[in-house]
Amino acid sequence: MIEDRVKGEGLRGKGQLRKMKDSGVEWIGEIPEEWEVQPLGNFFNERKEKVSDLDFEPLSVTKNGIVKQLDNAAKTKNHNNRKRVCKGDFVINSRSDRKQSCGISPLDGSVSVINIVLYGKVLNPGFTRYLLDNYGFAEEFYRWGTGIVDDLWSTRFDKMKRILLPHPPSEEQQAIADYLDSKVALIDNIIEKTKQSIEDYKKYRQSLITETVTKGLNPDVEMKDSGIEWIGEVPSHWERYRLRNLFRFSNGLTVTKSDLIEDGVSCINYGDIHSKYTFDLDLKTDELPKVDIKFITDRPNTLLNNGDFVFCDTSEDLDGSGNFVFIRDTNGKDILAGSHTTIAKPQKKFNAAYMGYLLKSFGVKRQFEREVVGVKVYSITQGILKNIEVVLPPLDEQMAIANYLDHKRIQIDAIIDRKEQLIEELKVYQKSLIYECVTGKRYVG
Repeated sequence: MIEDRVKGEGLRGKGQLRKMKDSGVEWIGEIPEEWEVQPLGNFFNERKEKVSDLDFEPLSVTKNGIVKQLDNAAKTKNHNNRKRVCKGDFVINSRSDRKQSCGISPLDGSVSVINIVLYGKVLNPGFTRYLLDNYGFAEEFYRWGTGIVDDLWSTRFDKMKRILLPHPPSEEQQAIADYLDSKVALIDNIIEKTKQSIEDYKKYRQSLITETVTKGLNPDVEMKDSGIEWIGEVPSHWERYRLRNLFRFSNGLTVTKSDLIEDGVSCINYGDIHSKYTFDLDLKTDELPKVDIKFITDRPNTLLNNGDFVFCDTSEDLDGSGNFVFIRDTNGKDILAGSHTTIAKPQKKFNAAYMGYLLKSFGVKRQFEREVVGVKVYSITQGILKNIEVVLPPLDEQMAIANYLDHKRIQIDAIIDRKEQLIEELKVYQKSLIYECVTGKRYVG
């Protein structure tokens, strides 16, 4: 269990037994015998003063608390339609699709009218922050909302004020706040260090790939200048190519969400490549969206075989330019290239895995980033793909390099997966810890 894994960091509670009672409130459950349950309106009033963001600094209400207005936040020309926020107010977004976007404001300012601004002096501010920003309260807050569809579902203060809250003695409120400040900071620190470690492993993986596909496995081999900017020296017997000499290019299908069905032919779309399958596809294990078999008849040239490459023809960021997958194994199944993709079918014999690693290398990625066109959306045309320059060793070296990198990548990815799992476990533990403390199930006095 995650608590056992981090207990050496002092995360365990004191475990003292207490007399408990049923709160009579489903989201709260049992509470200590000396605690009370009261409506939120007994503790907070709503601040409804309308102000202008020209006079009161615009703020954003995020899952990480209240901050100065984000650059990507939706803005309005109606500067006067804002709610005033005072330092120490608790602000919560009333929309269901913004669950747990809330926090105590460290600033004076103004927020969008979609937010509810609360002020009060009955509850300890530190305790308030954890009480109103935990998953139990978030679900109860949502339950009191009204609307037509989930993403427009919102909760108004006249309903919110009736939500029942646990109310411990004031000295215990402070003890809970102090305890959670310490433990949450500790967990957040572990999470941040783990995230940084993941980034370090990703950089190492990228460096290893780049070094191996451009220098080979023999450290004593004679080298030469590749003549390709960003790639530098390569073994003297390796050959230089443009992708136009190695592939035949064509366009993928035009597929919309309405074309997707439960049972049909597998189809790889650009969204899957950007977010899910970032290197290869193996239909023995990988699951893809399905389209009607008629697409094979209508566009047989979009049917893919082992060793084919599929590139995204657009990207929302520069780093995603040139993203692709190659087909490692169709497992005897049909697979089509879908929306916003460019198909690259090999016209020369080479090892597909080696080519995949080569296209992931620093030198090739820099060529993509230099050539793509666009501002908010970057286009990767067939012309750009055809002009990308690469180097190829003899086939037996390609296979040896690919096998080596497959082995190393599996090792590195396994470490990254374990670290990402640790982060998820820590987040779940933190949520549980906060809930247990603010409802009195964990004694911290």
